[in-house]
Amino acid sequence: MPPSEPEQVAPSAYDPRELAERLRRALRDEVVLIGEACQAYTAQGVTPQVVAMPTDVDGVSAALAVAAELGAAVVPWGSGSRQALGYPPRRYDLALSLTRLQQALAYDPADLTISVQAGITHARLAGRLAEEGQMLPLDVSLPERATLGGTLATATTGLRRARYGAPRDFVLGLRVVDAHGTITKTGGRVVKNVTGYDMGKLYLGSLGTLGVIVEANLKLLPAPETETTQLAIFPEPEQAFASLDALNALALQPAALVAVQVGAVPELVELAPAHRDYVLLAARLAGPAAAVRRAAREAEGALSASGARTLLTLDTDGHATFWSALERFAQAATRTPNETLLRVTALPAECERVIALARTAADTAGCALTWLADTAAGATWLRLHGTTGNTSDNAAFGLALDRVLQALLRHWKHVQVQDCPPALKRLLPIWGAESPAFSLMRTIKQSFDPAGLLNPGRAIGGL
Repeated sequence: MPPSEPEQVAPSAYDPRELAERLRRALRDEVVLIGEACQAYTAQGVTPQVVAMPTDVDGVSAALAVAAELGAAVVPWGSGSRQALGYPPRRYDLALSLTRLQQALAYDPADLTISVQAGITHARLAGRLAEEGQMLPLDVSLPERATLGGTLATATTGLRRARYGAPRDFVLGLRVVDAHGTITKTGGRVVKNVTGYDMGKLYLGSLGTLGVIVEANLKLLPAPETETTQLAIFPEPEQAFASLDALNALALQPAALVAVQVGAVPELVELAPAHRDYVLLAARLAGPAAAVRRAAREAEGALSASGARTLLTLDTDGHATFWSALERFAQAATRTPNETLLRVTALPAECERVIALARTAADTAGCALTWLADTAAGATWLRLHGTTGNTSDNAAFGLALDRVLQALLRHWKHVQVQDCPPALKRLLPIWGAESPAFSLMRTIKQSFDPAGLLNPGRAIGGL
């Protein structure tokens, strides 16, 4: 939904040097940046005046307390890889970096649970879990950069969601610092917790507008014995989608099942250079080695019978590179100046219809379209590219985008702009159709952050 007119927040009345000095005293030897060094923390064209980099939870608490006392607006910062989500910040005085909070605090492999600080990267966490043959199947586009806190704050889901679940399915408890600097806890460290309100769910996907996640207790899964990917290339989307029933009927349920336009991803063009305009169907098979081998044979037979032009099987190394490339397409990690990334959530059976309607709307609006569909979960990602003469901020491109969005919203409510030129965001319904729960969301925001200092204006309706 487009932003409602938010309450106007008075400009900061203090000298940024005062904020920096107060933070240096509160954080003692921890890092505080001011001036040119803050440029690296620019979010959608808005640059903070000060950056604080605490080394522990108490430091985060102290920094937020100082910000609250001075009325400084705070943007929590992990690696910055998900800062394209939402609207540009209405105010941005302080970047609160959590990159130095990256420790595993308590790990119980026998109980399949771990407690970690929010600044830990997915790559570092995956490496630790791999030592015990375990995993946290939350896929991100840049695992060596992306932090767990960013994944939880944005509720980022990857291409294995249908098989394994979303962030909310793995969080047992959280430690959060509120807008005043008060440290709170939700949930616990064990899989079975006492009944009651699961307050932790409020923070997942809130973009840091309700509190700053500093620690998370997670449940884990055993890593599969082996994985492989079965690929098939079809001339038309209709042929690819018609073969899904056979893959869904495999005795071993695919960990991910994706249809993607070959020309959408450079790595796929290298894999199948003669088929840029074709559709690639990918089945990710994971489990016991014998079961995976059998499923791969069955999948190959089913896809061949469906009319696939080319069949490929990826080994372990190629398999990992392939899925990383798809995650980069589906998540707002990179964007050319005249490009917009949309996500449409529908029923899995509707993915083909989403793509057909998007192609028609894009052609009508004068935009080029590339796409990827998670056919198991029902999520479709669309990248719209402005044609020659459209730039990142001109009105023609914004009008074209709005036409495509309105065409999609007539059929599906959950159409989200995950990334686009920041200058166009206030003109577009980037969060999809108006939510009937918006008044409740506004009440919760006012209760948790009455002064509107945490990531102000970023979330739905400009909250």
